[in-house]
Amino acid sequence: MIGRDPKLIVTAEDDRFHAPTTEAVSWIETMWFPFWSPEEALSGSVRVWFSPNAGQQGGAVAGWRGASEGLFGDRWTEDFVSAPDLMDLRLSRGLQIECLAPLERYRIRHEGPRLHLDLQFEAMMPPNPVPPEESPGMFAGHFEQPGRVRGEVRVRDQTLPIDCYSIRDRSWGPREMPSELRLGNAHGTAQGFAFFTYINPTPDGVERITSGYLLREGVAARIVDGVRETELIDGLPVAIRLEAIDAADRRLEVRGECVNVMASNAGHGVYAVLNLVRWEHERGACWGENHDVWSERAWLEAGRPPL
Repeated sequence: MIGRDPKLIVTAEDDRFHAPTTEAVSWIETMWFPFWSPEEALSGSVRVWFSPNAGQQGGAVAGWRGASEGLFGDRWTEDFVSAPDLMDLRLSRGLQIECLAPLERYRIRHEGPRLHLDLQFEAMMPPNPVPPEESPGMFAGHFEQPGRVRGEVRVRDQTLPIDCYSIRDRSWGPREMPSELRLGNAHGTAQGFAFFTYINPTPDGVERITSGYLLREGVAARIVDGVRETELIDGLPVAIRLEAIDAADRRLEVRGECVNVMASNAGHGVYAVLNLVRWEHERGACWGENHDVWSERAWLEAGRPPL
């Protein structure tokens, strides 16, 4: 990738479990696979986490649409017994994540009482590692990777086919949430085109883009600067505009319409707002997401009602 720090490298070993390098109880490793059905304005995700020093692990398979309307969900926390095999993960709650080809292809399955899920993720470019200083205290290692998700979700007697471009996300390390946390990201993916932007709002309200990637015409480059502008109604995003420039001196200009919203108290003093977004760009349209993460304190000090 043009402009990426050469010291930031992702290898096939990073698809495996990372043993803690400290005794911090806050050490956590996560795997996240989001997906959507734009026709239904439906967002879904599979997330698992492991906190070996705290002796716990857990996960969630969830889907929603509209204004935080939950469509399906299975969430759990259980004891952490031993280091998991993340190349062929099989949990007692019915979740399986199989690495079919390291850093390239994955199969995600879940069998619950009212929920069946069978998806495959296929990458469209190598993972993009993120410097820890982009999100201070949030991780020691982290990467995103754009790709395509295909398969199906069956909820009771309804089957939803899934065929979308999305991302996957991995992170590991101690996670200490600052009391004034305020972070965001926005991303979109289509055939031959993808972007991911990290956003660090400044105290004066500017939503500064600090990093990310742009993939266009087979060339990937690190985003080096930019800005996000967010249109809000009742404190929640309804439209987004992004302007950024990458290390290859290419400009990214996209506008997005938020088609759903999930605003939730994620626990541990963290609030999260997620949107499925239809992005308009120079080559047409694509789908992705807009995320905002707040500490509870920062959210309430901004005059917003508690979640």
